[in-house]
Amino acid sequence: MNRFLADLGDSKAVVLVCRCSIEYWGRSRSVIGSGDRIILFKPDSTLIVHSVSGFKPVNWMSAPTDISAELEEGGVVVFGQRTVKPFEEIKIRVEGVLGYEAYPGLSDTEKLDLTHTEHDMRDYLAAHPSEVDPLFRLKSVEYHTPLGFFDLYGKIAGKFVVVELKSVRAGLPAVLQLKRYRDWLREHLRQDVMGVLMAPGVAANPLALLKKEGLEFRKFNVHKLKISRSRHTLDEWMG
Repeated sequence: MNRFLADLGDSKAVVLVCRCSIEYWGRSRSVIGSGDRIILFKPDSTLIVHSVSGFKPVNWMSAPTDISAELEEGGVVVFGQRTVKPFEEIKIRVEGVLGYEAYPGLSDTEKLDLTHTEHDMRDYLAAHPSEVDPLFRLKSVEYHTPLGFFDLYGKIAGKFVVVELKSVRAGLPAVLQLKRYRDWLREHLRQDVMGVLMAPGVAANPLALLKKEGLEFRKFNVHKLKISRSRHTLDEWMG
């Protein structure tokens, strides 16, 4: 316990693998029974608890967090308290340590650099509408509807068309979203409407649904995009 507190005091990154139970108060009230967990204590005082499977943490507390540890009923209990809004508390009862490592002097000053986003695709295709279709005539970018925003909206050979863009391989949600947009526009205009999905690729089942619904898929090579935007932080991307 003394080593753990000293490592935190020296702003080291600590990885604790242990069997523990957890109580949490804050965003909600939660209790997690005894189990093997991987706990990360970052130099900025962020605390993240992972299970041994999956990629999402089972709990976390963002900086600034006051972290302490003490003996309680013969075992070590780690406390975390966030005293600024939103207020949070966590109590980790450690039943057995399976692994412990501390890393001093870690540094990462780089920011997340997003490339090949749907916004890049949208801007590129708005400037090069013939790559959607030689007859495509753009009417609007991010056309607002009660269901959301159409990435591109226009006409092909006199027929209205909504274009949904994905910068990665498209799955079923993209097809269902395009169908909802197409159906809403068809009802709104009281005429037939085309729906086009553009992405680097599409999975087999979503492609079958596209064909069944009379929607079209057109492959787009995102590597032709020229990225000129400034760098983004992870928080901006997640927001």
